[in-house]
Amino acid sequence: MNFRIKARVPSRAEASAHLKQRGEAVIVDRKGPRWLIMLCPCGCGSELPVNLDRRTGPAWRLYESPRGASVYPSVWRDTDCKSHFIILRNRILLFGPRGDDWWLDEEELGESELRDRVLETLSAREQSIEEISDRIAGSVPWDVLRCCRKLCRNGKAIEGSDLSKGRFRRR
Repeated sequence: MNFRIKARVPSRAEASAHLKQRGEAVIVDRKGPRWLIMLCPCGCGSELPVNLDRRTGPAWRLYESPRGASVYPSVWRDTDCKSHFIILRNRILLFGPRGDDWWLDEEELGESELRDRVLETLSAREQSIEEISDRIAGSVPWDVLRCCRKLCRNGKAIEGSDLSKGRFRRR
């Protein structure tokens, strides 16, 4: 499903008027992005506010590039429809019957170059996907995660377990 930022508005009250179809979103921007307001991609019709302002506590990160907008980490509604999805380069990937990792097997254009850069960035110390992505200009954590998992399958990296799951180091 497509994801599209329809507008940037200065207040939450102005967001709803721009949302007509699932996958559409509005950025509430007051001297920087504060909220991503979107219609839930499952089709339930609910407006879903996603906090982008780290000053208020835990928040998602919005990545915008010529290849599209991405949001990290995943959005998982723990009430109502209980949707779980990621936003990666203007696409919404809903999790469900195919299992949570089906998208990791896809190959993206230019991924081999990013995989090499991820491998160069890995060290003996476990690092989170965000830490690795922050060290690679123009990267998105979802792409870094895909590369790290492939490096693990190829025996070049190791993913932590238990509380360290989602953290990676060089083999």
